Amino acid sequence: MTGSKRTPLRVALAALLASALSFGPATLARAGTLAPGQRLHVTVTLRPRSPSALAAYARAVSTPSSASYRQFLTPVEFARRFGPTPAQIALVRGSLRARGLRPGPAAAGGLSIPLQATAGELEHGLSIALNTRSLPGRRTAIAASAAPSLGPRAGRLVQSVLGLNTVSSPHPLLVRSAPLAHPAAVRSPHVVTGGPQACPEAQSVASSQNANTADQIASAYDFSGLYGAGDLGAGVTVAIYELEPSSPSDLAAYQACYGIHVPISYVSVDGGVGSGPGSGESALDIENLIGLVPGANVIVYQGPNSSSGGPGSGPYDTFAAIVNQDRARVVSISWGECETALGQGAAASEGTLFQQAAVQGQTIVAASGDNGSEDCGSGDPLSQNELAVDDPSSQPFVTGVGGTTFEARGPRPTEAVWNSGGTVASGLLQPGAGGGGISNLWPMPRYQLDAAPGINVLAAGRTGSQCEDPGGYCRQVPDVAGDADPATGYVIYWSGGGFGQPAGWQSIGGTSAAAPVWAALLTLADASRACAGNPIGFANPALYRAASGGYAGNFNDVLTGNNDFTSTNGGRFAAGPRYDEASGLGTPNGAPLAAGLCADTLKLISPGAPRLTVRASVSMRLRAVDPHGLLINYTVRGLPSHLSLGQTTGRITGRARRTGTFAVHVSGQDSEGSTSSTDFSLTVGGAPHISRASVFGLGGKRPRVSFTVTAGRSAPAFQRLSVSLPSGLKLASTRGVTLKARGVRHPRFSLHLSGGTLQIGLRHSLSELSLTLSRPAVQAVSGRRAHARARGASKLTLSLVDTGSGTSRLQTRLAHAG
Repeated sequence: MTGSKRTPLRVALAALLASALSFGPATLARAGTLAPGQRLHVTVTLRPRSPSALAAYARAVSTPSSASYRQFLTPVEFARRFGPTPAQIALVRGSLRARGLRPGPAAAGGLSIPLQATAGELEHGLSIALNTRSLPGRRTAIAASAAPSLGPRAGRLVQSVLGLNTVSSPHPLLVRSAPLAHPAAVRSPHVVTGGPQACPEAQSVASSQNANTADQIASAYDFSGLYGAGDLGAGVTVAIYELEPSSPSDLAAYQACYGIHVPISYVSVDGGVGSGPGSGESALDIENLIGLVPGANVIVYQGPNSSSGGPGSGPYDTFAAIVNQDRARVVSISWGECETALGQGAAASEGTLFQQAAVQGQTIVAASGDNGSEDCGSGDPLSQNELAVDDPSSQPFVTGVGGTTFEARGPRPTEAVWNSGGTVASGLLQPGAGGGGISNLWPMPRYQLDAAPGINVLAAGRTGSQCEDPGGYCRQVPDVAGDADPATGYVIYWSGGGFGQPAGWQSIGGTSAAAPVWAALLTLADASRACAGNPIGFANPALYRAASGGYAGNFNDVLTGNNDFTSTNGGRFAAGPRYDEASGLGTPNGAPLAAGLCADTLKLISPGAPRLTVRASVSMRLRAVDPHGLLINYTVRGLPSHLSLGQTTGRITGRARRTGTFAVHVSGQDSEGSTSSTDFSLTVGGAPHISRASVFGLGGKRPRVSFTVTAGRSAPAFQRLSVSLPSGLKLASTRGVTLKARGVRHPRFSLHLSGGTLQIGLRHSLSELSLTLSRPAVQAVSGRRAHARARGASKLTLSLVDTGSGTSRLQTRLAHAG
């Protein structure tokens, strides 16, 4: 894992406990011990088989120059290659059972084991005490007294035990709009984009609150070019991560307004989240997404937060369900927690899981937080002023999304970094700022280190001391940004009310609104012709390559503002040309960027399940899509003997010598290192044969030739045939030709005579046909000697071209019948 801390279990959990206890006695007063009978859902996370091998493959599968590029694995394949071995999993499960605990089955990828037990069972089995702590807001949390013990052998295999500490928990990253906070300069009319269009009620709210409908966001960020090409996200499934419920009636009202019918299904994790409208976070996430990608499928994964009535490992387990089910190409996350509060053990467990997602080709985007560069604050600018970033957006295998505010919607828009922290006293704006900065946990990943110097990723200098990488650099967040200011927010339908907001149509902001915008763009890119059906997978390498190769065309640069939310860190971090820790690479110029993200995509098109004819001369070319038209080198395995694939032509040629069905695998790599592969089944059928071939009427000089030709067993049907008569007979014209076919009442065909050979093109593909050539199509050659040769009956010759692009040459002796 990139930047993973290989801290032993006890040390990692002790660090997490110390982090939790660092809140101080005033905020974390001990309230007592946890009731022994209270049930908790705990998850034991396991180390991968080889962390370095997993990290290397997760990078390679996302790197065009790698032979493993986009060679994605299924969760089962991941478990076999990178997960703990079955023996290691059995060892950990056995250790848990020996301590009186009842572990569940390991996850599909092998990285976690669920455990449901009472507090008393966990205390006895793990040699800990579970204490309760009083937190502000009348919330009671759980804190383990020590790191759990599983014994030395099992402990070396365990990465963390999650659910024993609920002092800190993920929180929704939405910020509500406030009255009077709507500068008139940003107002713009309703626009036509080719995508969904808002109803009058939503348009009215957008106009009165200076907020944005989905079509206005699509216009500002140039989704219109994708819509105009017919791309609405069809065929792509998006997962939305939620720790609260949503109201189906809210979503139905939103869909009715936009005239869309996006299928939305739900997966309940660890007992789910109950029912109701939630805080509005779930409604914001789902509605923002479906308003921009009406052709996609949506799965909402709902798990309990660790601060809920049944505390435990719900936040991690919800991530794990999304990854291990592997049903979604794109994942949108609008919940977060500052790195310091989360701790190294939980962060490392998430990091390994997100590497599994990258290996499987899943794209994960996450909001970067609403407290600016001081992410551990509570939303009150006076609550915390130390620099910090948000998890999971700071994870190396996640795309972090920061926040901007529209100054002019465009298109193309003019934007500044969102930061309303300095105006809280006026009461006109809700406090908030786009999260961003430098990670304390993760070294800088290769995609940032390798970005072109002009992108300015390394402008902050060597920061490695912050993430225990002396002399190096640390992960910088965010990667990209989008409108997040509630003063230029997003119109949604939410029936919850409260928070000073009416029920129904209203405006909401926060980086949790920007994350679904990027999830939508990546969904459209996955569905686009440019990607040719290949998922982008982990998006950051492609994003930084697109910025390095064509920044001005792909991104909107954010040049003003900073995200120093508390105004106590000297304006860190400030916007500037290209990359900065306040707005990342900037906001999307949608259609060009989507094409740029797919620019390294090579796609081999499967030919389906072709059938060939034994001993037929074959010439069948494989189809490939390469956006740059580069030279492709092909390799193949599984072809039957005497067939070969051209290394640079992609054409299969030769003559198969035996019948059967063969599993064929073809790989291609273009001159820039992009790779693709396809598998197909190839069947070689039996040879065709001629029957009932005869010639009539030679004595009366009115000859007639007839015969039946039949395709071999499992062989393809015929498309064309050419007929050459024996010497002594000649084809004089195309008249007098009749054709009958089994199963076709009136077969259609075309005729062409060339050099004495009759070419017949079949409008239907036929497996058996009977052909008669009569006067004036066929004539006996004049002259006694020629006539004698005709009566001696030399061979009739046929060349048959079948639907498998094979050519068979047949000969038979004509029988005389008068």
